[in-house]
Amino acid sequence: MTITSTISISDSKKELIEDLIQAFATANIPLEKVNSLIPFFQKHVKQGGFIPQAPTLRQMHLPQIFENYLTQLKLLFENKPVAITMDETTDNCACSVVNTLFHFCTNTKLVSVDFLIQVNNSTMGLTLLTILIKYNISFSLSHLFISDSATYMKKYFREMLKSVMPQLIHAPCCAHILNLISETWQKFNPFAILKEFLVKDEVTNDSTNETLKNILNTFSDPFKFGTILVYIHFISIYAKQFVQDTDFFQKQNKPIFPFVEGHLNHLSAFLESNCNSQDFGSDLDTTITLHYFNPLDFYPVFRSAFEAAFNKFNVHIPSHLTRSLFQTTQIFDSKYILLGLLKRKNLRQYSAIRELANPSDELLCEWSIYCGLQLENSIGEINLEEYWMNLGDKLPILSKIALDYIWLPVSSCSVERRFSIYNNILDKNR
Repeated sequence: MTITSTISISDSKKELIEDLIQAFATANIPLEKVNSLIPFFQKHVKQGGFIPQAPTLRQMHLPQIFENYLTQLKLLFENKPVAITMDETTDNCACSVVNTLFHFCTNTKLVSVDFLIQVNNSTMGLTLLTILIKYNISFSLSHLFISDSATYMKKYFREMLKSVMPQLIHAPCCAHILNLISETWQKFNPFAILKEFLVKDEVTNDSTNETLKNILNTFSDPFKFGTILVYIHFISIYAKQFVQDTDFFQKQNKPIFPFVEGHLNHLSAFLESNCNSQDFGSDLDTTITLHYFNPLDFYPVFRSAFEAAFNKFNVHIPSHLTRSLFQTTQIFDSKYILLGLLKRKNLRQYSAIRELANPSDELLCEWSIYCGLQLENSIGEINLEEYWMNLGDKLPILSKIALDYIWLPVSSCSVERRFSIYNNILDKNR
């Protein structure tokens, strides 16, 4: 056997093993499963006899694959205006874990998993700055920092990040805020009667069956049972708005940032109008009268439920730190500009987008062309990415700015999904 053929076999073996590890990782299959497949590989896969057992894969081959992947991540985000998502949780092993994600255009990637002994504004700040340096991300480039609404996260942004990255905007997770708004109905006192039907574990562990007795007593009480059915019907109708908005804010592979302001305005109108509503629909009235109640007796309860939700909305949304950016990025939806009032075409009012704060002559020219375009589709939904990609040759400066901003994230749901995967790995002892 020649040296050349030996090298060729070695390279082929290495490629086979690395491709196998990457395939297992993509399919979310623990490497330990490879041990059971080795007889199959040896029989049916060319060079399958070269595949080692799981411990060798982990110790000898996985580190290099990880380094290669890390290099790809660095090339993907290096010197880009990334948006940053950070969140912390306690894992199944009682460790404090911080996940950090970078977002740029269509790419959202987990870039760091850090284990902290103490979690506070100082340790979080040091963690992020170290990550930015590692990925060669200039402190002056990033637009947005996304987190939950925890007090220490707000303090961390205000006292540490803002001083180092003054251009950065803190965006408390919109999906988390929507969840807080919807939770007002879970905690709404008149709806407490419904909780008796949400205690499956309590019934299972109740040796005296007292919980079950209480439920049966409720079934036999026409007033309580009727009230429960009315409340369930009310929630089934009106909670749909919360579900739809939460689904919107959790969308992943779609540029939704320019549409956020419209959704928030719609939600505000929905809540406020129902705080004063004198009519909650004939279907609900029918359910109420079928149980021999007067609809007017329930309306104050319904209005109070909406007031509780609207109060929570007003605590978080009007003062949301990203609200001005939500409003400004509407300009990248051509319907907003081309079907709106003339004053919307004044570029000077959109300084919340820093690239537009001091526009060049070339950018002003492109803006004028954009404002004079014909709207091809005034009814259907516009694919923003496709729209701005198609304008890349005609409006290169404005198109680049638009593509950076339309893909900004609006929630930290991506990082929550990573925590779920991480805990799943721990559960499977991988």
